Amino acid sequence: MRYSHGVRLVLTVASGAVVSTAAVARAQCSPAPAPHAGEWDVRNATVAPSTAASPDAIRLVRGIACRADLALDDGVIAFEVAPVHQGFVGIAFRMASASDYEIIYLRADSSGRWLQAQYQPVYQGETTWQLYERDGYLANLPAHIATTADGWTRVRVAMTGSRADLYVGDDTLPALRVRALQRARVRGPIGIWAAGGTATAAANAAIRQLRVGAPISLSVAAFAPESASVNQLSQWHVSPRHPAPDSTAFADRLDLRARQQALNGQLVAADSSGLVNLTAALGNPAGKQSTNVFGGAGWGVAYACILLHSTREQTRRLLVSYSDAVGVYLDGVRVYQGNNTYGSRGKGHLGTVGQELESVPLQLRAGDHEIVLAVADRAFGWGFRARLDSLQEIQLAP
Repeated sequence: MRYSHGVRLVLTVASGAVVSTAAVARAQCSPAPAPHAGEWDVRNATVAPSTAASPDAIRLVRGIACRADLALDDGVIAFEVAPVHQGFVGIAFRMASASDYEIIYLRADSSGRWLQAQYQPVYQGETTWQLYERDGYLANLPAHIATTADGWTRVRVAMTGSRADLYVGDDTLPALRVRALQRARVRGPIGIWAAGGTATAAANAAIRQLRVGAPISLSVAAFAPESASVNQLSQWHVSPRHPAPDSTAFADRLDLRARQQALNGQLVAADSSGLVNLTAALGNPAGKQSTNVFGGAGWGVAYACILLHSTREQTRRLLVSYSDAVGVYLDGVRVYQGNNTYGSRGKGHLGTVGQELESVPLQLRAGDHEIVLAVADRAFGWGFRARLDSLQEIQLAP
């Protein structure tokens, strides 16, 4: 999802008494034994100047504000979104904390219409849209959406089990059908999320008429199955996270400690598309954050290792896609490095992890080999996909 300027937020809830600004801090962005009805946790949000949060209204400049008393696992969240010039606004749900949750959000274009909706899971404050910019996680919205008399757009998010649907306007068919919610299912608070915009704005985002209801039956039309290549490299041993002060340049040779950590690291499996989600496996590349730091809190690197045996001398090609940067090592020697950061290849370059388009020749002798990917990231999703052009006369280690 492309990030742009924020949106103005005014929020109205269905019920609950008005609370003072002093009381708001008692609510928690994680499940609480006895949350105070109607209170907002705004410790991880910038509330617009000279405004007070209440069950009826909250104005955010940026960040996330949550309602612990509106916790749910399955159910429907309904609200209205204000018309905007540019920006995005999200609804967070199943919040384990202010840095771990599911989110679906809308993005507007410069003409003032809502352009797209996207789902992403958030881990330790790291958003992951660069990993989920594909069908089943991202959808264009209709060119014409029914609005209220004053121009607001009705939105409903319904989630059941590992599925969620988003509806806009008066439509009875979902505009976005989320293929699979990625985080572990928990009962948790809901939150309002805003990013971008300006620090001096009176408010940067807006919804109103927030309501939470019981679960409904979701759309059951089948998804086209995701299927990785038969040559996909789907099982990797992955090292712990390390700080990465140099984001895109990698040493000519991989030091022995990194190689050993990769070889002995945790086994991480790719999903059905071939994606290896390092954010889910290791957390934020900058280390755990208390909330989302827009644009990233710092760089991190991890080393992913796979062993193979070639029955003869041959040249195979490794095809990769990654976020944000990669160093490819064959038997400890770097044979490739790449930079796929946001905007690194020209205006509008998103740096997403999609089809494996970068090709690395591997000169293999007969015998055993070790491939290590050093994957560095700062923000918006840490992960990679990798496959060989052929597995002919190649044996992968279990």
